Amino acid sequence: NSLYTTFATTERKYALRTETTFDAGRAVQETVVYNRQTNRTLVEEGGFFYDIDENGNEFAVEGYISDVGFWNFVRMFRDPNISGPFFQVFGWTFTWAGLSVLFSFTIGLALAITLNDKRLKGKKIYRTLLIIPWAVPAFISALVWRNGFFNETYGVLNRFIVQGLFGLEPIKWLNDAFWAKVSVLLVNTWLGFPYMMTVSLGALQSIPEEFYEASSIDGATKFQRFRKITFPLLMVTVAPLLVGSFAFNFNNFTGIYLVTQGGPAIVGASTPAGATDILISYTFKLAFEGRGQDFGFASAISILIFIIVAGFSWINFKLSGSFEEVSR
Repeated sequence: NSLYTTFATTERKYALRTETTFDAGRAVQETVVYNRQTNRTLVEEGGFFYDIDENGNEFAVEGYISDVGFWNFVRMFRDPNISGPFFQVFGWTFTWAGLSVLFSFTIGLALAITLNDKRLKGKKIYRTLLIIPWAVPAFISALVWRNGFFNETYGVLNRFIVQGLFGLEPIKWLNDAFWAKVSVLLVNTWLGFPYMMTVSLGALQSIPEEFYEASSIDGATKFQRFRKITFPLLMVTVAPLLVGSFAFNFNNFTGIYLVTQGGPAIVGASTPAGATDILISYTFKLAFEGRGQDFGFASAISILIFIIVAGFSWINFKLSGSFEEVSR
């Protein structure tokens, strides 16, 4: 018993070529469509190309139209090879946006409170140094982190900290799903905390000192003053900006694609989905990368992104109005 395998080659029946004709003694070149099997040039009439079959009958050469409808939306939920990776990307998009806002706001607020302390000397120098990550273009910072810090062999983190300081095995920053997610969050926190620090510092300076003086007389601790005075008044200004920052990170293509390019790939996925892909980078890869240009499925995801971001915008408007009423 032997096993036979048959291979076949395919060729396009119609192709383009350049033909030269003469008009009033002048050579004119034009691009035409021809039948590669018969070498016959097709005739164009009214925007259609016509060929001749074996019986000498003329027929139009054209494509076909298929009614897709909502099939691309159905694929998100019914095809297991698509729905599984898609919901991983969908869930990570929310996690990525939420953690990016949480980490950058927490660090930015802590630095703002420190810089707002009247006893601190050299505030201008510290503010200038801490604003640098915001001043440098994001794509430059992302590439520096990718090639200078996260390189598995020569990167600063592995060579001097993981191996040099702790003597551990090098971390696969960009090739392991967990560490790749840690990597993009580190980079985005680095890029985001100066903005949060600047906004929080401006909001802190607008809080009247009389509130703190009255609370000190009543015997309130620093934590109580922060919880009862600083944080509620801070949120009047910052809360709408946090929602806007969440919406921005929800579509933060640069923060993902320049660091990990959405990788590492999700095993078993029939679409080019990666462990750190968010919806916008996944849409880009569907449309312009991978095994084919799936514009239909990419468009369906784009519509979903629009609906979600529109929801964030509505929430932002509601929050802005609510906090304006409180501030009055």
